[in-house]
Amino acid sequence: MPAALGHRERVLRTVEGRDIDRVPCFFRAEQPVTQRLKKEYGLKSDNELIFRFGADAVHVGVSYRKDCFRQAESDGTFYDMFGNKIRSVRYGDISTEKVVGPVLADADTVDAIDRIKWPDAGFIDIETSLKLDREAYESGLAVYGGVWASIFTHSRAMIGEAKYLAALVDAPELIAGVVERITDCFIELNQAYLSQCRKYIDIYYLGSDFGIQDSMFISREMFREFFKPHLKRLVDQAKGFALPVMYHTCGAVSGIIEDLIECGVDILDPVQVSAAGMGAENLAACFKNKIAFHGAISTQTTLPFATMQEVRREVIRTIETLGPLRLIVAPDQELIGDVPTANIEAMFEAVREYRI
Repeated sequence: MPAALGHRERVLRTVEGRDIDRVPCFFRAEQPVTQRLKKEYGLKSDNELIFRFGADAVHVGVSYRKDCFRQAESDGTFYDMFGNKIRSVRYGDISTEKVVGPVLADADTVDAIDRIKWPDAGFIDIETSLKLDREAYESGLAVYGGVWASIFTHSRAMIGEAKYLAALVDAPELIAGVVERITDCFIELNQAYLSQCRKYIDIYYLGSDFGIQDSMFISREMFREFFKPHLKRLVDQAKGFALPVMYHTCGAVSGIIEDLIECGVDILDPVQVSAAGMGAENLAACFKNKIAFHGAISTQTTLPFATMQEVRREVIRTIETLGPLRLIVAPDQELIGDVPTANIEAMFEAVREYRI
């Protein structure tokens, strides 16, 4: 076992399957929880909180020029980079976004794609992105970054949920055309971003949620036909910049993990262990040492409802089942307000104290 490692080296070594001093971990939470914790601990910045828990990485999103976006309307809605009309929705402390005006809602043929003013490299605020990435890198934390190229989620938003899912069967050429074009767009954006910011990025992080609680959102055959080739294009681009790739997909996605591995994905996030087929034992039996795991501590069951001792036991069990190498322990979703501070503490303490 090596002597004490820095955060960045610890993360990268475990992804590569090399010896580490301890299992790395990652903090993620909804903003109300982050603010609550900073107040409880008397901390000022998010990074201070990350270091308080002994976590090893930070995600820095790409900054975009808002002047490139279609102007927001007065009814509380706004537009994303593709021209979809969006409304922010709150459920208690959680804020999410609902598409209320898909830009391709009336599209019937692939020709409709040409009507869109697709975002280009000029949408990226390179100066701000460089500043934020550099600050994160200089903190010593491993930096997850890159354009969030969500080819399933974003293409769905452009057409509308019900119409999109029907079109997978009834108008496959429309879906194929949109997915190809949105991938082209993300590759152009990511090329502009990575050509400037790669020196401050350690892992390329992207994703789309292909799973729900009990099954895949779509069939494996549809994933392979419409999405897998384009996901591979995005992974290949990141590999061209010598970056390992972490792919985010929630839910019951054990059926496509082999496909993700074939695409070149190095890390699966968030490992939603309470979803069907995603238990640690099943994943270890099928995929251990083939891909790294990121997450795996349940925000549906363990963290909100277990005792501190039960949390510690679950963390240790997870490490011994999925790790200790090729595992980055984290909550399997952003922490929300029902997770007590004591259980957050217990999770990170168990990681720090576990001896390899």
